[in-house]
Amino acid sequence: MTGYYLAAVAVLIAMMVGLHPWRKREDNRELMEAWLENFSPHIYLPMLRLAQSADTGYLNTQRGPEAAARYRRVQRRILREYLRGLSRDFHRLHALGTETRSLARTDSDNSSFALIEEKLEFIFSMWSIELRLFLDKVTPCAINLQPMLASVDELTVKVRESARRSLEFRPS
Repeated sequence: MTGYYLAAVAVLIAMMVGLHPWRKREDNRELMEAWLENFSPHIYLPMLRLAQSADTGYLNTQRGPEAAARYRRVQRRILREYLRGLSRDFHRLHALGTETRSLARTDSDNSSFALIEEKLEFIFSMWSIELRLFLDKVTPCAINLQPMLASVDELTVKVRESARRSLEFRPS
């Protein structure tokens, strides 16, 4: 009986090893750089409209409070999906920025510290927005996404610039 368990575990391990996409660090870096070229923070602009509750007021006068409440729930759910995507993309950008900084020989402008500070600001902004979305169930409250989207836009520009510089100095 124990032999069957050991054989099953061995088969599972073999399947995991065979299916796991083992990549070299250089391959992963190339994939991330390709992602960076195609990434645009402008895909998150619809979040600004979803954060507003003006449509709910109009729907309340036209269809009633139940329809307005359902619509606002859908808005919050879609906004949370955008936030998950934004968080994932921010962490990709941050990882790329950290990697390009680690490849640099010097850190004269304390950019590594700035990256850590940007990450902490992003995390606290996400917590604040999640709290406001939670409170929005009880009473409508303003959700300002402009600063967070601006910081992702700035980080994208910085990471692209540092990735370009690291490519220029990469030995052939």
